[in-house]
Amino acid sequence: MSAGLVSLARLILSNLTRRRLRSGVLMLAVGLVAALGFLSINLVGRLERSLLQGFERLGADLLVVHADAPVNLTQALLTVEPEAPPLQPAQLAAAAGLPPQLSISPQRAVRSDGQLALELGLGQGSSVPLYGIDPDHDTTVLPWLEDHRGIDFQAGQVILGHRLRGRQGDRLRLLDHTFQIYGRLAPTGVPSHESGVFFTLDDLEELLPSATAGSLGVNGLLIQAPPDQPIDQVRFSLLAQLPGVKVVGGRTLLAMVRQGGNLTLQLLGALSVVLLVSVLLLISLYYVGIAAERRQELGLLLSLGATPWQLVGLLVGESCVLCAAGGALGLGAAAALQAVLNPLLALRLTEAGLLLPEAPAAQLLRLGLLLWALITALGAGAALLATAALLRREPLLLVQNDG
Repeated sequence: MSAGLVSLARLILSNLTRRRLRSGVLMLAVGLVAALGFLSINLVGRLERSLLQGFERLGADLLVVHADAPVNLTQALLTVEPEAPPLQPAQLAAAAGLPPQLSISPQRAVRSDGQLALELGLGQGSSVPLYGIDPDHDTTVLPWLEDHRGIDFQAGQVILGHRLRGRQGDRLRLLDHTFQIYGRLAPTGVPSHESGVFFTLDDLEELLPSATAGSLGVNGLLIQAPPDQPIDQVRFSLLAQLPGVKVVGGRTLLAMVRQGGNLTLQLLGALSVVLLVSVLLLISLYYVGIAAERRQELGLLLSLGATPWQLVGLLVGESCVLCAAGGALGLGAAAALQAVLNPLLALRLTEAGLLLPEAPAAQLLRLGLLLWALITALGAGAALLATAALLRREPLLLVQNDG
């Protein structure tokens, strides 16, 4: 039995090396399909997790800003733009009369001058976004702290964006004021948060007094509605009660992002299925041609005592070797390409306000092994289907009909 297997293996290798060009082309084709399948499936999973993280990141349902304020799709999901004009005292007074079931978090955002950037160790000409938040009602900043402390964020403390240096508890001198570092934010995927400094509203007002007395310079209200309350209804109510404002619906914007993201994921998933099916068709067509071309050779082997199943085993073995080798090469190339593409993809997602989740090595290994086994099995199945007719042919007919 073992001698027969050795002979079969030698015959398989001999046939493949005799047809180097054809074998190489098929192996490269299988490798390309394996690489594209690995990259697309892995990308679908990571993009899906990235979108889910983006949905969870939305701490407020609605953002209320001045009617002339610029609205950035990415950052509006989390915070106010530093360039937004301040809300007027009358608008803030009207907001104070909104229904109590709405959670309202006032926020001020400004952009600092170069001096503060230098004090924070940034290069000359840099600017740092500064935010004033209400710790009692905030839903967009405090949840992103790397380490949650047992005490509340309060006056005299600052929170640093992830890109800024500083350790929890250290003292920081900013514009002739001394603050204690309360903590740092984890990566959020929002550039203005990554390099921002967060104060209480009163501290930011003391540091950079606003031009509008009594308003603390608030230029945005982040509003969270009860889960069972229709957001569109709340939005229209706010527009009716707060004159001269713009209301951005976080859930509406996020629904647009979700629709676009889901469409992309569906397309990538369909591409993965098409790629795997193409393996089956490619190898089936290949071995249909091989079976026709080698009909006389296979008939002679049958005449010499080989069984039909041995011949099927020969062709299936050749297919397994080609698919296994091509799949391994393709998956190796895909892993190397992914290492190159990861930083570029992460940058693009960051610009869109999303993060690229890390893919654990064990998960990638499982995916690679699964794809490799699946492609090899598909190759074996395709070769088996293509040569099944040999089981029903007489050796003499095969020898006589070599076309």
